[in-house]
Amino acid sequence: MKKYFNDPRPITVRYQGTCAECGKTLKKGTEAYYWPSDGKIYCLSCGESEYRQFLSAAADEAVYQGIGNPFAC
Repeated sequence: MKKYFNDPRPITVRYQGTCAECGKTLKKGTEAYYWPSDGKIYCLSCGESEYRQFLSAAADEAVYQGIGNPFAC
């Protein structure tokens, strides 16, 4: 699967912030999901489903383009 600059990704928080959805405080060192295109950060519980949807769509696109299924054995 090809990676692009604005692809969402899991990160370790370097500065204290808040989840864009639930408002939970994200302290330095906690895990979170980051969407660079929006500049938003989500806690693990809020961002998990959206991140999995992104991975699924990216895998489908890779298969459609003939790159192959990265999840096949």
